[in-house]
Order: sequence, then C-alpha cells, then structure tokens
Amino acid sequence: MPTRDDPWLALLTRAANPSPDPSPDPKQQRSRQRKQELLAAATRIFARDGIAKAKMADVAKEAGIAVSSIYDYYPSKEALAYEIPIQRLAQLYDAFLQQAAALPTMRDRLALFLTMTADHARENPDWARLLYLEIWPSVLIEEARVRRSVDDFGRIIVAMIREGARRGEWSADLDPHRTATILMGSITHMLITWLLYRRPHDLAAATGPMVDQLMGMLDRGVGL
Repeated sequence: MPTRDDPWLALLTRAANPSPDPSPDPKQQRSRQRKQELLAAATRIFARDGIAKAKMADVAKEAGIAVSSIYDYYPSKEALAYEIPIQRLAQLYDAFLQQAAALPTMRDRLALFLTMTADHARENPDWARLLYLEIWPSVLIEEARVRRSVDDFGRIIVAMIREGARRGEWSADLDPHRTATILMGSITHMLITWLLYRRPHDLAAATGPMVDQLMGMLDRGVGL
C-alpha cells in the first residue's frame, strides 16, 4: 500500500490541493457557490469567444452579475481565465487521488490517469476547449500557478513511470520524460482532434483502445 512519502503520491497530493488564489478575497456576503457560478459562466464565454476576444461584460451577463462584481473575485480577465484550468485540473488530480492509492500496480494507476484525463475532457468540453486549444499550446503562460498546474500533469506521469520502473513493472531503461511525452502527446492529440472535428465521434468508446495500446507499448518498451 503506498504512503504519502511515495514521490508520485506526494506530488499528486500537492497538485490536487493548489495554493490559495492570490487575487483579493471576495466580499463577505459573496458565497463560495457564487464564485463557482462565475467560473462556470466564464468557462462558457472563454470557450465560445477565446480569451483574447472575450469581454468581461459578456461574462458578467452570463453569470447574472454586474461587471464590477467580477473584480471582487479576480483583478483581471487573465486572472479569471487562468483560475479555470487551475481549479479543473485540481479536480482531476483529486478525483484520481481518491482512486489511485487502492490500485495494485503503477500500470493500473497510469492507465486510469490517462483514461480519467479523456473522461474529464469529455464531461467538461468547454473547459477542455479552453485548456487544450488555448492555454496548453501557449508558450507565453507567465502566471506561475497556471504554469505549475499544467506542468504537474507531466510531472505526475513521469513520477508514475519512474515508480513503475523501480518496482520492475517495466524496463528500467525507459526514458521517463520521453515516455511521458509520448503518452501525453497521444492523449492530448486525440482530445484536440475531438474538440476541433468531433473525431472520434464517440470519445468514450475510443479512449479504452487508445489507453490499452499505449500500455502495451509501455509493457514492451516499443518506441519508448
């Protein structure tokens, strides 16, 4: 049974609990639920219009609040946009954390992580469009919290590959970073194609065979 001292689990636990939002605290009368409603409204607008073209007035209208009220929560449009992937990725990491520790092998955990990544995008397409089509491809992400949250995705996979090699589940000769790049690239390419063209038409049905093929390559060390 893994312990919190295991590197992959310690990393995952930290990623599932991001540091507090540095933006000013909401007014006392604003509820946490209201903030979540604002994030949901912003996700829909940013996914529809893109971050650069989206207007805070449209976000406010979608959320049913005054534009000025947004700034009680976030100091800028960029801060609001970046909070969305931070929160959603933390939810993914936390959901995985709840299931991962009980699985018997790192192979099972890695397969589950890749599967949950695709499922999370399928269940939250607006968020996925924002992350995979706008934020993830950007080389200009300067906000440290969102950069760390996105980078944690790769770090978690690398840590699990290293732990699997240490346990003898696959070859210790595998380059963990190159292998992680191949695994991540395969899943993200499938998600981007689905977001842009709705291919595969049934993402849920396509995810299992994709993950099985990737795990088979990992088992054999083919191309990794």
